[in-house]
Amino acid sequence: MENQKAGTPQALVIIAISLLPMMAIVALMSVIPAIVQNFKAIPNIMTLAPMVVSAPGLCVALLSPFAGYLTDKLGRRKLLLIFTIFYGFGGILPFFFHDFNALMGGRLLLGIGEAFILTIGNTLLGDYFGEKDRAKWLMWQSIVGSGCGTLLLSLSGYLSTMGWYYPFLVYSLAFLITGGAYFFIFEPNRKTQEQIQAERIGDGKFPLTMMFGIAMTTLIAASLYFVYTLHFSLVLDSLGIKDRQQIGNYSAIASIAVPIGGLLYRLVSSKSSQFQFACLFGLIGLGLIGIGSALNIQTVVAAAWVQQLGGGMAIPILIAWGLKNVPAEFRGRGMGFWTSGFFLGQFISPLIVSAVRNLTGNLLSAFIVFGFVCLILAVYNLFLNKKEGIIS
Repeated sequence: MENQKAGTPQALVIIAISLLPMMAIVALMSVIPAIVQNFKAIPNIMTLAPMVVSAPGLCVALLSPFAGYLTDKLGRRKLLLIFTIFYGFGGILPFFFHDFNALMGGRLLLGIGEAFILTIGNTLLGDYFGEKDRAKWLMWQSIVGSGCGTLLLSLSGYLSTMGWYYPFLVYSLAFLITGGAYFFIFEPNRKTQEQIQAERIGDGKFPLTMMFGIAMTTLIAASLYFVYTLHFSLVLDSLGIKDRQQIGNYSAIASIAVPIGGLLYRLVSSKSSQFQFACLFGLIGLGLIGIGSALNIQTVVAAAWVQQLGGGMAIPILIAWGLKNVPAEFRGRGMGFWTSGFFLGQFISPLIVSAVRNLTGNLLSAFIVFGFVCLILAVYNLFLNKKEGIIS
């Protein structure tokens, strides 16, 4: 085992793992109205139905640090195999049991699995590959993720025509990932990593302050990243675009920029983290300001395209930055903190947007405010920041 070297098969499994959090949300986007209709007798179903989508993310935010601790304590491979199966069983459970309690229970089980496999996947990326190879595979992760997201939307939409519970079959893909992990994932030689890291940091103590800094930086970046993702359809609606097909088409045009953003990340991956953050927030900021101040739909879509260039860079930059700063002997726990920060950012982003919208009077003005926040962060990282983190 000690002489095993990671290559394309291991990278492909890690890329597949990275698709599962997206699958947790995208596979159900077209199903929420059908869930509302099917369970309309349940009190507050209009509130509960969206929670079907968000529940796994909250599990990830709460459990990822614990998942990271166990990853460092017990190893990567065994936990990855166990929790991809957890994810798969939790995902498909509602297909077999058409009960709302089973639906929510399955989503929570899926969320527990997601907390572990996402933490372990990012940890293995750091274990297996150096910075140059990480950049290459993170680029492919961004490109593959955007393409699979489009395909998954189409597939889940087609399955939903057969019944509200059919799209849950999509989650059986997790079992294929379990098979890939069984054959290709090996336990990294962590003893050597720990010896090297002990020489670097001396006392070998868990750097709690650093970990909180990583989590907070990731939380801030994620909350800004999700401003567009969670609210662009509402922007189009506020501009008079009511047809769901039109909204989907305009969103799809903008999303073409995501894989291009992944390629841009590859170009800047050799630069400092500060420069990468400046590019990321500069593009997102310009895009949000353009969307918020646009006078017609063509300008909105063009601005959204710019924003999505930054969106395509966001996750690769954040993962690479986290792996670069987490000590190797605490990589599992460090990426657990990173994952928790990212999903907490996803959770609080709509709350922050709602608060700013109430202050400014409308969603378009809120986009402009968040755009300027991003530009301030871009300028700060480009000219003032001397440390590895947007809030350091």
